[in-house]
Amino acid sequence: MANQAVQASEPAGPVEEHYYRRGDIDFCFLLNRSHHNLRVFDYRVGNYQQKRDFFDRIARSEGLRKVFTVVEKQDSKSWRSVGFSREGAIPGYFRTADAYVMSRVYTEDGDPIQGGAPKLNAPGITAKEPNLTKPRGLNIEIVEDTARLAAIAEEYGEVALYAPFRRGMFHPDIAVHGRAGKRDYWVGAETDSSFGHAKVDIMTPPRANKEADPGVLEFLMQGLLDELLRRETASVFSLIAADMLPSQQVIANLGFKVTAKLTDHIVREDAYVGGQLWHRRLAANSGPRLSNFT
Repeated sequence: MANQAVQASEPAGPVEEHYYRRGDIDFCFLLNRSHHNLRVFDYRVGNYQQKRDFFDRIARSEGLRKVFTVVEKQDSKSWRSVGFSREGAIPGYFRTADAYVMSRVYTEDGDPIQGGAPKLNAPGITAKEPNLTKPRGLNIEIVEDTARLAAIAEEYGEVALYAPFRRGMFHPDIAVHGRAGKRDYWVGAETDSSFGHAKVDIMTPPRANKEADPGVLEFLMQGLLDELLRRETASVFSLIAADMLPSQQVIANLGFKVTAKLTDHIVREDAYVGGQLWHRRLAANSGPRLSNFT
């Protein structure tokens, strides 16, 4: 990315934020080196082929597997016309309009996959009754300290396959922390007050053969959803690796539905893993506030 029109606003790290402005083209993109993908924030319509060619060059030079953007319906058709695939939707993402995830997937040699992104096949999840009763011995706190949240993302991000979705801050800006005995549990949210949505993450996935974990995480996630509703968040979504079934079960039990299936979106060690995007609208009759549980 030697082009002088590209400017980095964040220091080099697992996720880098860059801006590109030239003529009628103006966009920002997040380069996620951990997951070998690039997310585009496009601020001006038009010049789609020129933009696509630009991203193709970055994908090849940086060894990326995927470039994606989140746009309104009418803009999604323009991206599709230059080789991007629609992999699903995020209902209510723009508050009054749905968003569509448009993606371009590449081979190991950096060539765009002809015919668009391969379809992701993922196991179905049947929702069960969630645990909304506070587990015995669980201590809870709401955390908003930026330094602490950044540390949590760094500590648990790899095991959770955490993938930041927004600009400016590459970690949750609010989290619910639970502690039972010597075990810490974390669920967090990246909020966007302008559009009234939030991306939620299970930062400490349920452990195998630990029967208590799913119930604790369901309780904490419901508390986080209640807190987000109090802050006038209209809808929430969660991006989870397609093979992390226990985490998906927690989300499904709380009323989320799959609205997008994202091919090769996440990297675990040296393997590319698909992701399922789960969505839920927050209703005014949600459960008691988290403060009533503590």
